[in-house]
Amino acid sequence: MKKLYLIFAVSLLSACATTDIQSPGSQEPLDRSIPDSAPSDSDRSFSNKTPREPKPRVENKSRYGNPPYYEQDGKVYHVLDSADGYIDVGVASWYGKKFHGRRTSSGEIYDMYQFTAAHKTLPLPSYARVTNIDTGKTVVVKVNDRGPFVKNRLIDLSYAAAKKLGYDDKGTARVEVQVLASPRSTGVGATYERGELVIPPIKEQNSTPGLFVQVGAFSDALRADTLAARLREFFQQPIKVTPFKNSQGMTLNRVRIGPLGDGSTAESILQQLRQYDLGSTPKLVTE
Repeated sequence: MKKLYLIFAVSLLSACATTDIQSPGSQEPLDRSIPDSAPSDSDRSFSNKTPREPKPRVENKSRYGNPPYYEQDGKVYHVLDSADGYIDVGVASWYGKKFHGRRTSSGEIYDMYQFTAAHKTLPLPSYARVTNIDTGKTVVVKVNDRGPFVKNRLIDLSYAAAKKLGYDDKGTARVEVQVLASPRSTGVGATYERGELVIPPIKEQNSTPGLFVQVGAFSDALRADTLAARLREFFQQPIKVTPFKNSQGMTLNRVRIGPLGDGSTAESILQQLRQYDLGSTPKLVTE
């Protein structure tokens, strides 16, 4: 399994004021009614050729960016298990120069000159046709990022995609988003059926009661919540923050992954976490 990025481990120790999910669209959910500054020729450090629209294809879900759910700015988003049949209408924004070269939620590097997009709940990667409702212009994009988290925004397109749709100088446009290819359903998680989001009841099937990996315990509740939010980006397991009082009467907030299905899963998670200095030693616990 690919190692977690070192920046992930370092950021866990910071008492951050946000619980973003580490993507250009989410790190700073700006109102892009005023567009990003227009790129210059010197900005073409990643793409020197005219971009081609990606060819839609069914891919496996990316290792990163596909937790069953995540929380952003106090709101919970359920990532779709598969987006076959998805179609929706809403407002598109775009992001460009400010995030060029930074890592997306899927782990890919954002290139504003390629046809890509950020969406809050589509599985990564998905491929979608985006149509400017006012002009009829269309573009096919690869959805490889999370966002936008500004109210009433449906999708965040790359600079190149926004330019092809003709709204790069306006900031936003009314669009239709139709998924052309999406990872195959695993049979669990949220789905999109007949235009409605269907969230299955949470079940803890085939799990050993009370088997957890405890990542840390913090007196600072914000630090515990921040750690939990970041862990959800890397592990498709339940992540819980539970307060308790220690023997000295101090309230601590335990961050735990689980309940887990078996000991081998727990050991795999422990091995990944132990590669980094998290300020505490992850350990296997039972309740």
